[in-house]
Amino acid sequence: MESKRISVIMPVYNAEKTLETSAASVLTQSYDQVELILVNDGSKDNSLALCREIARKDARVKVLDQANAGPAIARNTGLAAVTGDYVMFADSDDYLAPGALQTMIGAMGDNDLVIAHYYFDLGKVSSPKGLLDGNRTLMEQEFLMELMQRPGSFYFSALWNKMYRADLACALRFDSFLEWGEDFDFNMNYYHSVHSAALVEEPIYHYVKSPVSTSMRTLVHVVHSCQIKARLYHSFKNLYVEKGLYQQYKRTIDRYIYNVTLTE
Repeated sequence: MESKRISVIMPVYNAEKTLETSAASVLTQSYDQVELILVNDGSKDNSLALCREIARKDARVKVLDQANAGPAIARNTGLAAVTGDYVMFADSDDYLAPGALQTMIGAMGDNDLVIAHYYFDLGKVSSPKGLLDGNRTLMEQEFLMELMQRPGSFYFSALWNKMYRADLACALRFDSFLEWGEDFDFNMNYYHSVHSAALVEEPIYHYVKSPVSTSMRTLVHVVHSCQIKARLYHSFKNLYVEKGLYQQYKRTIDRYIYNVTLTE
């Protein structure tokens, strides 16, 4: 297993205050077969110079620079550059917990996906979060049943608490139309290929949330937000249609159109 390489994709935009900590949390992991792909998304601060300095000190770092296009396109740029066997995503203002990569790759085995608990950091308070307890494997039908209950939760919709097979993840792309929810859409598309998923109870990632919330942004452009929500609903519904489960769970699935993102 030690020969397997993990590619961690990290979009970077005006992150000079947090980038070094975020990158170090990846590069100092006990599992060192890692490729850190830093995608500078047209930063206006010193982020690009910091990316290049980090790469100068560690040959495992790859720096890609692009005009500002948003996190979806930045992640697509990263996916196109992946050379590892597995893919993880991290944000440049968050950080991995010690031992995270070893924990995740140890759980992967022959599975198509690993989902772990995580820390929700608000100010100085760090709270462990996660929906499904225990270190265990869910086969396809059970995984889809659990997903259906809380599809909008960070546990199922976020990128940063998961490990993906590179051959499956790199065949997908993020939808740049989605100003929010692009992670949900990517995951729903990936879940079409998940025949078994490993669950990890240990928190592996610190999601750092500013006390000043931006969650009300969806109310600013109501029409566009409705279009986004409809597109996300269809990506969720299509998963169950393809698996032949939509009619069985129609009422529960259709409730997603009214759901908001939940942190657990």
